[in-house]
Amino acid sequence: MAAPKQQAKADASEKAKSKDREWLTTGELATKTGWREHALRDALRGKQLDGVRRTSFGYHIDASAVDAIAASLGAPPAKANATKRTIAR
Repeated sequence: MAAPKQQAKADASEKAKSKDREWLTTGELATKTGWREHALRDALRGKQLDGVRRTSFGYHIDASAVDAIAASLGAPPAKANATKRTIAR
């Protein structure tokens, strides 16, 4: 019997993110800490924080380290105002 040449498509249940994993994405951490995701990634860049590991795809954040990470980063920065365009007359 020949091996299949194409891998079977994933079930919908396999595509959904697992709820029992022990790590978070930067988007999930941003939601939990009140930061905006891009500001959070900028704040994490170049820092060596316990529970945060840089991978080739982004950051791998231990779910158990959320409080320690939030304490070390401090309060989220204020949201910048949109630039106001002036109309030349």
